[in-house]
Amino acid sequence: MNDIYLKFAMKSMMIEPRSSPWLAAHMASNKALKLTKPSLVKGASNGMAIIPIHGILTKRSGIFDGMLGMTSYDEIQKQISAALSDDAVQTILLDINSPGGETSGLFDLADFIYQARSQKTIWAVCNDEAYSAAYGIASSAEKVFINRTSGVGSIGVIASHIDQSAFDEKQGVKYTTVFAGNRKNDLNPHEPLTSESMQTLQSEVSRLYEMFVELVARNRGLTTEAVKATEAGLYFGLDAIQTGLADEILTFPECIQKAASQSFIRTIAMTETLPTINPEELLTQGKIQGRSEYHTEALELFRLCKLSKMPEKLGDFLEQNIPVNEAREQLMQLLADRTGLEILSTVSLEPTPQENPVIQAAKARSHMKLTA
Repeated sequence: MNDIYLKFAMKSMMIEPRSSPWLAAHMASNKALKLTKPSLVKGASNGMAIIPIHGILTKRSGIFDGMLGMTSYDEIQKQISAALSDDAVQTILLDINSPGGETSGLFDLADFIYQARSQKTIWAVCNDEAYSAAYGIASSAEKVFINRTSGVGSIGVIASHIDQSAFDEKQGVKYTTVFAGNRKNDLNPHEPLTSESMQTLQSEVSRLYEMFVELVARNRGLTTEAVKATEAGLYFGLDAIQTGLADEILTFPECIQKAASQSFIRTIAMTETLPTINPEELLTQGKIQGRSEYHTEALELFRLCKLSKMPEKLGDFLEQNIPVNEAREQLMQLLADRTGLEILSTVSLEPTPQENPVIQAAKARSHMKLTA
């Protein structure tokens, strides 16, 4: 079964014959696929939920789903919701091995997964097939991984009508249907398909096909033309990647390892939250710090000018925005010119209890000479 199937009121779901061997093999080997709760693979401080999506897909779960190898959209959504609300889970891995299923419920689940990508990392791994409705689910994840032999695709819609009127006649059975409403008897398997019924069925198939194409195009970032160009074909390995239906070739264990690593990185990023920066508060703090530094520098200039007995130079220094070090040099040079001393080094003008540091510096330099 490689396509989505239609389900009509008062009619049973019609399954393509190609699905029969798949279903029969699982029933004969007693390998019923039971839907289990998400398995949580925990790392150091992160977790990964593996959601199994196996077998034929239906909207609602039934009592015989496990025996028939079927999975319901409703149960899948419940498990994903549980993983989203679990703080221990950072990455959700969709483990898909399904030939597809019915249309009812598919689009709602696909939209749910697509929107949930903003909450947590959601990846899909085709292990070993994700066809039709199953690929619709896979495409809704952020990334789609496949191995070298797994397949994806079958982006199409199919409906089947069984006309068993000839068989009934051979069995000597004649069905008489009484109904009200001209279209109520459409698709009756005991009567040949009318042209009106065929037109209605084709119209619905075409409508759902357009919806499916648009869904995959949105999920995978493709054009609708590119999706339609697949012609509902099956793509394997590198062909799937080149067509844009998958992202990377990984085995299932490799995918688990990659997802666990991704969960760890995301957990670290969440715990190391950066402080919130308020631009206005930052600007205010900068102004305060700037005024404080300016005030300190102005006081130092004032002290130097007073110590050098040249208070008139303070205005020049402030107006010209002269740094303290440069002002100190200028004052020392002016002092040297006035006293006739040639000061060959910069001496700190720190005050001492004993005497003016300029005089102290002159005395300390025995090699300084007076000039006439």
